[in-house]
Parts: sequence; C-alpha cells; structure tokens
Amino acid sequence: MSEEYERACMYRLFCAPGAGQRTCEQILYAAGSAETACREYERMSAFVNTRFRESFLKHFRDPATAASYDKIMSKGIHFTALPLSDYPEKLKAIHDPPFGITWIGELPDSTKPAVSVIGARQCSAYGRFMAGRFGSDLAAAGIQVISGMAVGIDGLAQRACVNAGGRSFAVLGSGVDVCYPGENSDLYEKLKTCGGIISENPPGTAPRKQLFPMRNRLISAFCDALLVIEARKRSGTLITVDMALEQGKDIFALPGRVTDALSDGCNQLIRQGAGIATCVSDITDALFYINTENTDDYVLFDRNEGLSSDERLILGVLDASPRSVTDISSELEALDQSRSTGTLMELLMELCAKGAVIHEGGYFSLRLCERPGSRQEEPSQ
Repeated sequence: MSEEYERACMYRLFCAPGAGQRTCEQILYAAGSAETACREYERMSAFVNTRFRESFLKHFRDPATAASYDKIMSKGIHFTALPLSDYPEKLKAIHDPPFGITWIGELPDSTKPAVSVIGARQCSAYGRFMAGRFGSDLAAAGIQVISGMAVGIDGLAQRACVNAGGRSFAVLGSGVDVCYPGENSDLYEKLKTCGGIISENPPGTAPRKQLFPMRNRLISAFCDALLVIEARKRSGTLITVDMALEQGKDIFALPGRVTDALSDGCNQLIRQGAGIATCVSDITDALFYINTENTDDYVLFDRNEGLSSDERLILGVLDASPRSVTDISSELEALDQSRSTGTLMELLMELCAKGAVIHEGGYFSLRLCERPGSRQEEPSQ
C-alpha cells in the first residue's frame, strides 16, 4: 500500500462526520491503518458518538467519497494528517493538534522565523497605519506573517506583507476553499501564490462562530512570536494570546494612549510582561535569539573570513535586525568611522554578493548561516 493511497484514506476519515481528532486517532489505532478503517467502516462506527453514527456510515457508503481526495487535489488543495511525514512539527508540539489540515499554496517554512500579527477588527487609523508598517517591515526582514485574514488588523498586516514581497499565511475558520470574509477576496487570491491558506476543517466548510477560537490556536502554533496591534481589554484577540502563552511563544504588544479603549488590551499585556513593539527590530532581536541561542543551529556570517577591514567594519554594526542605509551610516558616524553614501552602498552590495548580508526592501541585515553539523544526516538503511 502506497503512502499516497493511505493519505487518501486518511482524508476520507478526516472528512467523516463525527470523526474529530480523538475519534480519528482511536479508529486508526483500532484499525491499524486508514485503508483498513475505510474498508471496515461499519466496525469503526462504534467509536463515533451515537448522534453522528448514521451520518458517518452514510459518508462511507457514498461512492463519491472514494474520489474525494483526487477531487481536492485537482483543485490545488493539499492534505496531511498527524501520522504522515509532512505534518508540520510546530503543530505536533501543541497539546491539541488537529488530526488533519488542508492548505492551498504552501505551508510556512519551518526553517524561517514567523510572526503572528493579530488585533481588532474595528481598528483606529493608528492601528491601520501600524499594522501596515509592521506587515511590510516584517516582510523586508524576511519574516513570515501568520494571521487569520480577518477584517481589520489581521488582513491589513497580511496585505502589507505580500505587497512588500513577503510571505504570509492565513489560517481560516472555514474550509480553505471558502473565502471569509468576502471583503478580503483580493488578499485571499494573493496568498495562494505569496504564502498559503490553511484550515483544519474539510473543504466546503462554511464559517461558523465556534470554529474561530479553535483556529486561533493554530495561528499561534505556527509562529515564533505573536504581535498584538490594538485590542480591547475583553476581546477574542486576548484569547489567542492566552493560547500562545500556553504554547510558550513570545508576546509583543504595540503600546497606545491610555485614553484609547482599543489600546487597553495592549497596554494591559505590557503591564503583564509582554514585550513592547514600537518597530520591527524589537521583534527581530527576539527572533534572532530564538533562532540562534535556543536551537544552537545557526551562527552569524564569519566576520573575519576573506573580508576587507572596511567590510568587517560594516558587519560590526549589523546584526539580524534589518537596517536602512541611513541607520547604518548613523552608527558608523557614532563610531567616528563615517563613509560616504556611495562608498557605503558599494561595501554593502559587495557584502551581499559575498553572501554575508541580506538586502530586502531597502534594508540590510546579517545573513544567518547554518552551523556545520547542526543537521544530522539520515542513517542509511
């Protein structure tokens, strides 16, 4: 039996009414494989809650379900499940991972940092501006943006990210083939090629109120850090923050005026210990720590290997936080090592050519290099 056929059988099980995460796991354990479970669905129905049992049986008796996996594949929809090798590790790490997920486009790259940007749907002009700024600046820093494509902060940050050439991923409270909200249909289409659209619900699932709190745990699961831009004291945004904290994620909040109700939630988070995010470097500094000190898999580009003294000087003022030419020039001036803008640009572009520096969106940062031997080769069979 091929893995792809087993995947197709898992998809049939994933779509069965009443087959939630725990039920699917019980069925797979009892059957030994998804292929057996689909063939012996009458016996497997014993694990399904009584009120769903008839619809569970009807699902497997329907000849169309046998072709359901091929149907979604023809629409560009991908599927994976917990037992399969391509299931995201970040989802496995949470205490209640979904049995299966579907996606259009791609999944977030687990080797690159990701930030979830969330906030109020009915945001202020300040919130709109800052969501756009953080979205574009995160893109310039090469950081993936995760959110829920909701009206307001979520969609604004994701739109700014993809418009700046970045990668963004939306986790939906519906099927991946159902664009919700409709106001963000343009963003939905962009994400298909500039990131991805992800859901733990079978394709065709209509958005329902009870599905959104569940999807929020996936928004936080896929990220390394979570940024809140405007939130009231009592809001769904803070529920996502609680989930992120349970998952051990770093929390950042945009400070606001104490007289603004939309900033109450953010200011409260800061009082409780969240990081203050006034610019993207507040977050990238933390992400650099996450991706180097915690895993010990990455190091900065070697500053002494085949570089001129001027090039080493430039690298000395750079780190993983993206900086503009103006910022770099100011830092050199503070060190009494001023260079003309033309000379500085020549040095920076030479460092980019040597692979020491990353240039994205007008910003420059040190390249992170994989530490030799950090990834172990698979043993030969």
